[in-house]
Amino acid sequence: MFNKKSILIISILSTLLLAKDTIGFNVNSESVEIESHTDVTGYIQTSDDGTKFKIDTSYLNTTYSYLFGAGFSANGSVKELEGLEVSIGAKFIMSDNKQKSFFAIPLMATAKYKLPIDDLPQSFISAQLLYAPSSLSFSDASSYSELRVQADVDVIDNISIFSGYRTIDTDYQNYDKSLDKSIYGGLKLAF
Repeated sequence: MFNKKSILIISILSTLLLAKDTIGFNVNSESVEIESHTDVTGYIQTSDDGTKFKIDTSYLNTTYSYLFGAGFSANGSVKELEGLEVSIGAKFIMSDNKQKSFFAIPLMATAKYKLPIDDLPQSFISAQLLYAPSSLSFSDASSYSELRVQADVDVIDNISIFSGYRTIDTDYQNYDKSLDKSIYGGLKLAF
């Protein structure tokens, strides 16, 4: 079984080796998270030029547990609503609370909107929802749900700051565990 240090090292190395997009760090008083979003569109042949494909990884370390995730999504702009991008995909989630193992494959949906403000740096708001019912939860897991709402501002080229709120629930077969409910802030670097 992987331990926390192994998962963190794998996350960082995969980000550095595959990075064509972004790497982000966010913190609050009780947790720290590293995440990456890698554009792999060039490796997938499709007839649609507007769809981009991404792989993302994340590692969240909280006071009581950790959460590792690796996902794949298809991303595209909504033609009828300028500035809106939607992503659909799935993510593998693994956690361990020192007593029980948790594995799930939640379905993932994200909406990101570029605010139409000309006098300020580029700004975005986004919302992300992940959900795995019992049929997509394995080992000691019963279900998984995650909701994030975030605001990003590009402060200079390739660097943005962000703040948001997340709630992550890991429901086990015998009990429910709220892994994290918090406001966070962070920095994102683009490559």
